[in-house]
Amino acid sequence: MISMNRNGCLLALAALLSFLQIAAVNRLEAQDLPEPTLLIDEGEEYTYLKGTEPPPDDWNTLEFDDFEWEIGASGFGYGDVDDNTILDDMQQILPDQPGYLSVYIRKFINIDDLNAINFIQLGMRYDDGFIAYLNGVELARSASMGAAGIPANFDTTAGDHESTPTPDWFSFSADALDTLQEGENILAIEGHNTNLTSSDFTLIPYVRYYDNVCPYRMTCTERNSGGVRLVWYNTVTPPPYESIEVYRNGEFLGNPSSPRSRIFTDRDAPVGVDLVYEVIARTLNGTNCSEENPLSCTIFLEGEKVVPITGFRRGDADDSGGVNLTDGIFILSWLFRAEGSPACQDSADADDDGSINLTDAVFLLVFLFQAGPPPPPPGIQNCGADGDPTDGLADCVYESC
Repeated sequence: MISMNRNGCLLALAALLSFLQIAAVNRLEAQDLPEPTLLIDEGEEYTYLKGTEPPPDDWNTLEFDDFEWEIGASGFGYGDVDDNTILDDMQQILPDQPGYLSVYIRKFINIDDLNAINFIQLGMRYDDGFIAYLNGVELARSASMGAAGIPANFDTTAGDHESTPTPDWFSFSADALDTLQEGENILAIEGHNTNLTSSDFTLIPYVRYYDNVCPYRMTCTERNSGGVRLVWYNTVTPPPYESIEVYRNGEFLGNPSSPRSRIFTDRDAPVGVDLVYEVIARTLNGTNCSEENPLSCTIFLEGEKVVPITGFRRGDADDSGGVNLTDGIFILSWLFRAEGSPACQDSADADDDGSINLTDAVFLLVFLFQAGPPPPPPGIQNCGADGDPTDGLADCVYESC
């Protein structure tokens, strides 16, 4: 049985993801991990308008004059410890304080060199909903505000949303990207609460960009059952790639299952010769990563390998051939963000309790970073079968053994 139990775990998940990201930087800092440039951080100054009445129709455009709006620092809100501009009159307190459901904020973004921006994202900590615009064009919105393109009124309520201590990151819409220009741009965001008597409200934007989103740090590993396993790391998840091509000694081999993948298996790799693999990603904006970040590895196969009994490595949830930080992230992303799924469920059952849940990611964290107990047999090094085939988890389809 697979247990996900979302309701009690969201804050713990956010804290774990934050820890994982810090640990990832610490583990990979010597391996040229591409990092973003932060254009807008928490605590920066905005003009803002309380939503006691509809804003002007052009409030989100570059030409709008917000001279009469108030000035405050993000975060905007009340009822939390993350509020720099406290909206203490937003909550309805009858009869002397009717309250309001929305807040409108604006900030100029100055771009010195548009060519330096390969990929740009909006980060939001929000409670309970938002719609963001760039130069008057919708950039992104929370699921709690309905379908893209549908305008919200000043008294529109947001769907329910639980705030988190780390930002949710949103890619700029294609239409918004088309308006991005060197010089001045305007970021305009409307935040909405679920109801007038809500106990809290939060609106904290961030903007970051990458000058390079190409994959990095590729490894070639010989498979016990023959062939070669290629694994690389993506700068952004999900990566903004249009396609990925794999070459062996200059000849095209094929494509991974998806441009989002970071794994490829060459089952027909010849033996007795040097094999030079190259992975070429092409980004959505047309960048050829073989020119920006050449990604290759070399391996020599001695000869035929004896095929072992089909099995798996416990803890290797992403089927990459090894157990590391990305496996914890993979389990959390599957459980709480519906991203990907383990090909072998037993491999994601890190503590071997017969279910997959938050404790498996915690178990791996403690093992990797705090010298905790290792995953039970068959362990992380050698492939083997599950000691309890009746635990209810699905049969394995495991490629790296």
